[in-house]
Amino acid sequence: MEMKIGAKLIKLRQRKGLTQNQLAEMLGISAPAVSKWENDNSYPDITLLCPLARALDTNIDTLLQFEETLTEKEIQEKLNALLESTVQKGHEYGEEMLNGLLHKYPNSYALKFNASLVFDTFRILFPTADKELLEKWHSRKKELLTNLYSCAVSDYRQQAILNLAIMAINDDDLARGEQLLNELPEHAVDTTIAWFQLYTKKNEPEEALKISQKRLYTFIRQVQFCLTALMSPNLGYSDEHALEICEIYKTIDQLFGLGGLYDGLFLHIYLRMKRYDDAAACFVHYVDVMDGNLILPKKDLFSPGLDIKEHQPAVTTELKKMLLKGLEDEIFKPLLSYPECREAIKKLEADCHLQNEF
Repeated sequence: MEMKIGAKLIKLRQRKGLTQNQLAEMLGISAPAVSKWENDNSYPDITLLCPLARALDTNIDTLLQFEETLTEKEIQEKLNALLESTVQKGHEYGEEMLNGLLHKYPNSYALKFNASLVFDTFRILFPTADKELLEKWHSRKKELLTNLYSCAVSDYRQQAILNLAIMAINDDDLARGEQLLNELPEHAVDTTIAWFQLYTKKNEPEEALKISQKRLYTFIRQVQFCLTALMSPNLGYSDEHALEICEIYKTIDQLFGLGGLYDGLFLHIYLRMKRYDDAAACFVHYVDVMDGNLILPKKDLFSPGLDIKEHQPAVTTELKKMLLKGLEDEIFKPLLSYPECREAIKKLEADCHLQNEF
């Protein structure tokens, strides 16, 4: 990768208020020599670098545009530009540019990881590439990931392990793939796809099913958590908008059979909107659900992945006590004017009292 320092020299010289002649005199060289440097037609002799840096009140790193590292944004910008040029000029140009970047920033873990993914993009951009070229890209990607895997301090090590595991599984090296997956801390990165591929290749369909079901359950719960967060009045959404989000939450809950406790969310929104009749109906239904057995996730979607046990209480006694305690808040006072709500509260109190005596 060709180094161009002309623009930097011009900027530093002008900042000092020097002409080309003045800078040349300070260094004991000719003005045309400075002109060639600034036009990128030649470079300063290595013996002149220190005097040149001192003359311009800078250091050699700045003079040569040395960058210790790259930000994620800079990496993406450079790689996007590289891929755009590769489409126009071919894969050989792209490979040369990528290698140049890697040589220029040899200690950038982020660049190495993102560069490894570029070789996958090459496969998409050049679908007719021959077997030899595909193997070359495969090998180069593996080399970069292996380098990250060997660096214990790298933030990208876990991603490198996961990608190496997937490569091993795709190469039918199942033992190596499983070994790498087992090196990853639990919940560090999402390994669902890798484990699914491994179990499928090992002809263990039930294990592949379990891992998929567990991930589906976790994903849906994460979606519900995000929806709950979006209902917060602190985000500036209107209560009407929060109610729409709550309806989405309810639909997901009913589709997958995830507990049926969504009335607690509706309750708070209705109270904020002063829709007390709707709030009272929600509260009564909420207590009925809490007083019954847990609504189980749908077996055809989540079993055997989840250990689904029937006849479990919907909520713990502690949660019921928390609800009773929360009813002391001023916002819940309007509910006390409804006889059905007072009866529901008595049911909660009795239930907690009976369970405490056991």
